[in-house]
Formats: sequence, C-alpha cells, structure tokens
Amino acid sequence: MLDEARENLLDFTLLAKPTRTLSIIAEDPDDDRVMECAVASGSHYIVSGDKHLLRLAHYENIQVIKVAEFLTLIPKP
Repeated sequence: MLDEARENLLDFTLLAKPTRTLSIIAEDPDDDRVMECAVASGSHYIVSGDKHLLRLAHYENIQVIKVAEFLTLIPKP
C-alpha cells in the first residue's frame, strides 16, 4: 500500500534539489528551506497557511497564497 501511494505521488510531483541557500525569513529560518525548494523547482506558487510565508507574499517569480485563493485560479469544468 505504501509503495502504491509513493508511485501515485511520483505521477504529479517533482523532487526539488535546492542549489542556493536563502536567508529571507528571519522569524522562521525553516521556511527558507521551503523557498529554496520553490526556487529550485521553478515554482510559480507556494500554497500555504504559514503566517511567515504568507507575510512574505512573493519572492522572485513565486507567489505565496492561501488554499482558498489558489482554488480560485483553477478553471472550473
């Protein structure tokens, strides 16, 4: 069952390997790791409820938004 779940995740995910170390969120340095992965993977969005990431709002070409906001960006069938 775990192997099947792992395989399903690999269908729509990307393993990010950061190439830069960032220090942009002084209040919560662990959040910098999230930003490093987003930069390395070429992400356009970080969907989060984390207050420090949301306060940042954007970094380079990456927008930090809440789930509800992200859902409005998905076209309706």
